[in-house]
Amino acid sequence: MRRLPPKKVSNQKKTQNTLLVDGNALYKRGFIGAKDVYNSKGKPVGGVYQFLTVLRKLLEDNLYHKVFVFWDGEFSGKMRWEVYKDYKIGRGKDYINGTKPEDPSEIIQKMIIYNYLEELYIRQLMDDVVEGDDLIAYYCNIKNDNEKITIATSDRDLAQLINDDVRIWMLDLKTYVTKSNFNKYFKYHLENAALMKIMCGDNSDSIKGIKRLGENTLIKHFPKITETKVDVDYIVNEAKKLQSDRISLKKKPLQILTNISESITDGIQGEEIYKINEILVDLSKPLLTDNVIKDMDNLINLPLSNDRSIKKVYQMLKKDGLDKIIGEYRFDDFLLPFKKIIEREKKNNLK
Repeated sequence: MRRLPPKKVSNQKKTQNTLLVDGNALYKRGFIGAKDVYNSKGKPVGGVYQFLTVLRKLLEDNLYHKVFVFWDGEFSGKMRWEVYKDYKIGRGKDYINGTKPEDPSEIIQKMIIYNYLEELYIRQLMDDVVEGDDLIAYYCNIKNDNEKITIATSDRDLAQLINDDVRIWMLDLKTYVTKSNFNKYFKYHLENAALMKIMCGDNSDSIKGIKRLGENTLIKHFPKITETKVDVDYIVNEAKKLQSDRISLKKKPLQILTNISESITDGIQGEEIYKINEILVDLSKPLLTDNVIKDMDNLINLPLSNDRSIKKVYQMLKKDGLDKIIGEYRFDDFLLPFKKIIEREKKNNLK
């Protein structure tokens, strides 16, 4: 189901800083990077340690009033798969039977992290069929006018959400990408982020684009993409004009211009490629269910229960053997950055 969410209404004038974490992106980097980290009992805990370490660093560096972590569920992406059956086929996704992780410790560590975050007053949501990207996009689309958002991810798809009030902490680059420095990291105009994927596809998600069309080729023939916002109709009409001009000058027609103007692709989308790809990649219209919208609105607006304890987290860290990995000199202070979030969330409960 696809619908535009209503705008949140803000009764506060003071700027609120919110951190939205792409849980799967952060966890995947930590899990792979610390795959060989084990506790004294021989159980892998590197993914847990790295996740908490990066998150605490983000909280240590900036003042946030609320923190959200959004996860992909077992069948996340199914709504896109129902539109395009090759969606994420390159990752071995099975939207009928589910996909088991290659390493059984992966799902175990993810659930350990989930339990830690619950105790630390981190707001989080995981849905079976809705992707974390759509949850993040939904939040950004309904943000308060006085709200500044930081997204922690390594997913370039989310770059289309960047604006005056939304920036991204790129986990792989270890830097902030903002509206002002966007062109340092991307070759096209900020408002063409979705267009690039509609035209060229997205190999990481097995989404085919126009046949033989890559980002550099698109920019070469349509340099306006680097300067201002354009749409598919502009590209298609300009391709027809460029081809007509070549023919009038008795130059050889370019097949790539024909592919663009006639919607030719190697993908299963056929002539509907532009329409289908827009559904798949455009995060201004996230794919959500009615139940998820209700869950998101509750998660955003309702206070968290007070039956949580940072002391319990210290006990959990010891039980999982992470106290030894953290080190005795750092252990007592390891969760200090989270205490600020806990204090703010407890104040929210009193309002």
